[in-house]
Amino acid sequence: MQNRTYNTKAVIEAGLISALIVIIMLLNVYMPIFLVFGTFILPVPVTVLYIRQNYKITLGAVLVSAILIAMLYDPISALTSSILFGSTGITLGYCVKHDKKFSTTILLLAIASAISVIINFVVFSSLVNKEGVIGLVNQNIKMLNESLNMSKDLYGKMGVPSEQFAQIEKSFSIFTTDFILKLMPAALVIMSFSSAYFNYIITKSILKKLRYNIKDVKPFNEIYINTRVGTIVVLSLIVGILLSKNKITIGEYITSSSQIILQLIFVLDGLAVAWYYLKNKFNMSKMIIVLILIFTATSQISIIYMYLGFIDMIVDFRKLDPYRRLIKE
Repeated sequence: MQNRTYNTKAVIEAGLISALIVIIMLLNVYMPIFLVFGTFILPVPVTVLYIRQNYKITLGAVLVSAILIAMLYDPISALTSSILFGSTGITLGYCVKHDKKFSTTILLLAIASAISVIINFVVFSSLVNKEGVIGLVNQNIKMLNESLNMSKDLYGKMGVPSEQFAQIEKSFSIFTTDFILKLMPAALVIMSFSSAYFNYIITKSILKKLRYNIKDVKPFNEIYINTRVGTIVVLSLIVGILLSKNKITIGEYITSSSQIILQLIFVLDGLAVAWYYLKNKFNMSKMIIVLILIFTATSQISIIYMYLGFIDMIVDFRKLDPYRRLIKE
């Protein structure tokens, strides 16, 4: 009798969550102003249901939501959106329920997000666009060039000399099919971790109000790149270079993406180190620190942060790397 009561309660909760997901999804569709915020809100009900129940009930609610969205709006959108918010919500729910570390949660969320994006991209390019990945990239480049030509004509009619527009054309000329394809792996990694971070922040703020325990977000000045992560990226870069020298096409993709990721993580680490010292050694306010970092990071001296991040990975100025502490002990 008690099990039947629990099962009834689980079914009711799953039904309510499914209805809530459908409502949020329809708001995303019919209220564009709600789109960005709604996209990050969608995984939250799934996360809450996983914490309260289990993965079977949660997965069932996601499937029911997908069916309802397909009936009320569009089957393709139902498939792609349910894959994205379902995988993200279930992953985050698992991490919260099992009290995983902040770094572990972000990593698992990023992996789930990356897999979801790849699946959605394949679905879109196969069922909607039907031109494949390269065809989709070519289509976007064509749209970019058309927009550029329209802007050029508009500025020409306004009396702006074509020579002044030449620099802009030169900047956009690098966006070729080959260039974009080589950047896609790095873009996927960066987008996945960014999405994971924002999803965690938004979900944390909601779960705290619902009185669920969730790990706090690590402050920016405590961000660091441990030697293991740095070594993996550097090894990927070396492998890419070796493959490129042997005329293996995939080597160029690995090299380009590894370079971008390596530069980005060093810059982030360098900015975190700068924030740490400005806050703890010079007692500057948060607003002043933000202004200083924005001004310097967008100027020609921004390369300093990349070198600072590289040195910090080796030296560990803030003594944050647990692996380094274990070695010393």
